[in-house]
Amino acid sequence: MTKFTGPFNEATIIGTSRNRSFQFPNKVYLRSHFDKDGRKTKGLHDLTYKELEQEIRSLGVGLYILGGRQFDRVGAFGPNTPRWIAAVLAILAGRGTFVPIYPSSKTDDVWWILSDSEAKAVFCHGKEQVEKALEVKDKLPHLKWIIVMDPDVKIKDEKVISYAEVVEKGRADKRREEELENITKEVSPDDVAAIIYTSGTTGRSKGVVLTNNNFNSQRVISDSFDFSTNDIWFGHLPMCHVFGLSSDLLNSGQQAGLLFIVDSVETEYLRENLRLCRPTVMSSVPRLWEKIYIQINNIVQTKKPFEQKIFHWAIGVGKECFLRKNEKKPLPLGLKLKSKVAGAVFKKIRGEAGLDRLKICHTGGGPISPDLIVFFGAIGVNLYQGFGLTETSPVTHTCTPANHRLGYVGKPIPGTECKIAEDGEILIKGPQVMKGYFHNDEATQAAFTPDGFFKTGDIGEIDPEGYLRITDRKKELIITRGGKNIPPQPIEIAFNTDPFVEQIYVSGDNRNYLVALLVPDFVRLQEWAKEKGIEFSSQEDLVKKKPVLDLYRKSVDQVNRNLAKYETIKRFAVLPNAFTEAGGELTPTQKLKRRVIEKKYKDLIESLYAGSD
Repeated sequence: MTKFTGPFNEATIIGTSRNRSFQFPNKVYLRSHFDKDGRKTKGLHDLTYKELEQEIRSLGVGLYILGGRQFDRVGAFGPNTPRWIAAVLAILAGRGTFVPIYPSSKTDDVWWILSDSEAKAVFCHGKEQVEKALEVKDKLPHLKWIIVMDPDVKIKDEKVISYAEVVEKGRADKRREEELENITKEVSPDDVAAIIYTSGTTGRSKGVVLTNNNFNSQRVISDSFDFSTNDIWFGHLPMCHVFGLSSDLLNSGQQAGLLFIVDSVETEYLRENLRLCRPTVMSSVPRLWEKIYIQINNIVQTKKPFEQKIFHWAIGVGKECFLRKNEKKPLPLGLKLKSKVAGAVFKKIRGEAGLDRLKICHTGGGPISPDLIVFFGAIGVNLYQGFGLTETSPVTHTCTPANHRLGYVGKPIPGTECKIAEDGEILIKGPQVMKGYFHNDEATQAAFTPDGFFKTGDIGEIDPEGYLRITDRKKELIITRGGKNIPPQPIEIAFNTDPFVEQIYVSGDNRNYLVALLVPDFVRLQEWAKEKGIEFSSQEDLVKKKPVLDLYRKSVDQVNRNLAKYETIKRFAVLPNAFTEAGGELTPTQKLKRRVIEKKYKDLIESLYAGSD
């Protein structure tokens, strides 16, 4: 990895951004479907490091003219776009703090985040975000401006101003530009860069206070990977979340790479853009890797029978090679020769999926099946699992090419201490750990041990070589009436490569056995039903059909075969609708709100225990 320096403080996010604009002025930094005026198009548009920097400076001066000052908090409410990135960096250029908000956040959550953070202004992407901000503006005494990034949204209100107007104000004032330049030079590594609100699975979300130092302490990870200025990042993770922010936006800028921006996580849109991007670097959550696995298998199923046979032979060869390499064992000559043939098979498949240039891949944000890592390793996509939280900005552990162990999230990154509490909770101390929760001293104090370790809320174990394995969330353990402690997540992720299962929730606390609520992949299920000649009038009708229930019984039985008897799912129900954020069952990061699901589906869950307790 090349070490960069420059006239600005490299230990700050905005300093790094300014330095790259001097070092690589004409290099493309951002590629997206958004043109220079902020409109979404079918085509792709590029923005160089220098062009982005010029917009950041004009926007930063415009904010200053509107009354923005050092240490102000400013919201950034919207999906991944070049303007969202420019807004965040402009806030930092004025020595402010940005407060990201998920584009799909409910109105009440928008109010809470802007109120609790005392945001002075908020950048809103489009009509949906602007209307939510306007709905709560009268309850936000600190809020002075709502800045609209979509140029086609025209709303008349004394607090609403367009992004273009703010940029134009800044572009016309050269004197203030010099003032902003001096402020940017004063930005300190200890300054608060962001307040990121947690998903709030158990109540009101808390504002995690993160400094430049917190984020930049993670740069030590780069030394373990072969990043270069030629790398292309696939920026599909929401940058309003700490994982996407750090792994895609901050890392690509640090390495002077190219960031391909994707503004939606809808499955087909992601697949289309993955093929357009053909990235070299990709960080994602387990669910996307699972969907790519299913996509690859769907591609294979379209091939002729002899081609499918060759692929499955190649998978066997690839898995053997991967496992031997993972255990640092040499490959026999015969296996080496077979691997070359298998490699040619996989190259074509990877190309059809847009994975042909991938060299560095990470997975995080939740547990992933080791079988999935073996599968991707077999086809030539090395997937490195890591661990972290918003409060640790986010990475504390990661597997690397030099240190990789299946089923583990790696060793602590340099400078990080990790230990296990008596009750099994993972405790962390290091430069990436947050300053605390904003306006919440009680929660901050409760989050740390007396000797200064952060309580992650996850249960795990450390092997003799220092590798960490996550077993479950501390608050999500199911304790049966028989006294068995069962983590539900490993059972749930066992279904994640089933092409007919989109979501699953396992229940059984204080019960004699486990039950499950299954959500189908309705596109796949409906195709299957039509192939089988099953008539149905709606999703509600479809999930009641006996052949459908038999299909899911096979899925459950398949998973049960690999579980201890007390872990098996005895009964299940197939739901006619998915768990959603709008319905309250999911957080903005798509994690299950277990308490909400338990309450919402109480009667259905009770029916699965009828006559048994």
